[in-house]
Amino acid sequence: MPPPKRENYSTLRCLSKCHISLSLVLLVLASLADYVSYRVNTVRMHGLAECCAFYFIVMGVIGIFGSASHRRGLIIAFMLMGLHGVIIFAPMIIIASSFDIHFYKRECWGSCDWHLLSASIPKNSRCQILCGDNIDSNQKSSMSRLGTDYRLDAGLITLAIMEMLLSLATTALCFKEVFGWRMRKAKEAVNVEMQPLHHNGNTLEQAVQPPRVS
Repeated sequence: MPPPKRENYSTLRCLSKCHISLSLVLLVLASLADYVSYRVNTVRMHGLAECCAFYFIVMGVIGIFGSASHRRGLIIAFMLMGLHGVIIFAPMIIIASSFDIHFYKRECWGSCDWHLLSASIPKNSRCQILCGDNIDSNQKSSMSRLGTDYRLDAGLITLAIMEMLLSLATTALCFKEVFGWRMRKAKEAVNVEMQPLHHNGNTLEQAVQPPRVS
């Protein structure tokens, strides 16, 4: 018996295209934020938003292939990537951009004896952050400004929230498609098994029914 028609595939294809379009905008905005940060010599999590945007692009491509080929393996991969997007990648952008806005609006400066991306932290090292009036011009010369323009980070947060909602819808729809199809197949199998029993029961009932006296 052929599998039932999947009406959710067109919706999955539409969601996949939305993921790619939104991720491209996110990638451009994140690259612009990093460029501005390099120009004004500020410290931020360079490359984090770009990596997350690339993840969502790959996720959208897998969704397009899965909805076009109707392969359950790709649909499951699309579902798992959407789940990771909801609980990991979108929150990472939101948290990092929120810190950037917080530090930038309060004019925070920071300095460390070690590089923030170093593999190990030296013993007896020191790292400090000063904000507002707690820092003078002499200290600024030896410290780095934290954060980026809040308008760019606000855009990143907005796009990350939209990606989170899209990923949530993607995960729910893929879950319904994968496990709903299993439930439909199980229900059809039960109906097929019950039909002969029902037919035999009617035949048996007719066989034992006494003949009518005219």
